[in-house]
Amino acid sequence: MQGLRRTTKGNGFVITVANQKGGVGKTTVTVNLSAALGLGGYRCLVIDLDPAAGATKHLGVATDKYAGSLELLAGKDALEQLVVREGMPKNVHLVPSRPQLSELDIRLSKYTDRTQILDRPIEQARQIYDLVFLDTGPSAADITTVAAYSTAEWILLSAFPHPLSLAGLNEALRDIADVRRHRNPHLEILGVIFSNVDGRVTRLRSQLETIVAQSLPGRCFESFISQAVLLAELSGRGMTLFQLPGYTKMPIAHQYLRLAAEIEHRLLNRQSFLDGKLGPVGSEPCRTPHPAQPPDLADLSTEPLVI
Repeated sequence: MQGLRRTTKGNGFVITVANQKGGVGKTTVTVNLSAALGLGGYRCLVIDLDPAAGATKHLGVATDKYAGSLELLAGKDALEQLVVREGMPKNVHLVPSRPQLSELDIRLSKYTDRTQILDRPIEQARQIYDLVFLDTGPSAADITTVAAYSTAEWILLSAFPHPLSLAGLNEALRDIADVRRHRNPHLEILGVIFSNVDGRVTRLRSQLETIVAQSLPGRCFESFISQAVLLAELSGRGMTLFQLPGYTKMPIAHQYLRLAAEIEHRLLNRQSFLDGKLGPVGSEPCRTPHPAQPPDLADLSTEPLVI
């Protein structure tokens, strides 16, 4: 199977993970999704573009140990000099962040186009990696968020089944429309993934999924990510699900693998997906190991809460 490499330029795909609201699972989705795709043999790079450095911490990297996205965006160092490889999930690399990234604006020349500061690093990354994930901060006004929207070809929207999260999605959609008009006409929405889903609150989730389906036809996923204490615990330990020896027995890991396969399926069949003609995952082969059907929410009663 060819996999996620373009035949025309040999370039990888760039996905911005976004929602203009904090605390909606963007970083958790970014690191676990990249780890799931790494199991399929895809070379994944996570670029942490948030001064809060959530992805950096979640991947177990100290925020005062390495240079990273600040130097990358300020144009001081080449990408390969800033990538962290040791201790990462299989086939996943990281460009870390640290709080000083918030000083980026004053470190850039006044003549620098803020929408283009990711262009050079992303061009370098495309030649090395199959998938590049840009983990953004919650503010649409952040330089790094604007640059991520301006450079990526895909947006993956992360949301909780909560009205405030939906408001963040609406703001993100307005920003996407604005970026497409003024800077990046090729930007497309890869989908909306609901995470932190509580199986007991089915009515609200159903209502919000209906709203998303009406606003963004064909952009919902079969998969969802359930509420699980384990995810928060692993974040504190600097690990992903797929670095646990027993992840194959965990329903929450199967949900991420299924989501990864859905994303792979959409990227492999871009035009059919954009035309609304793409069938569900399983109709064509995917390299990412995944369950044949999305795990049942009821199975999560057996989800381990401590490790």
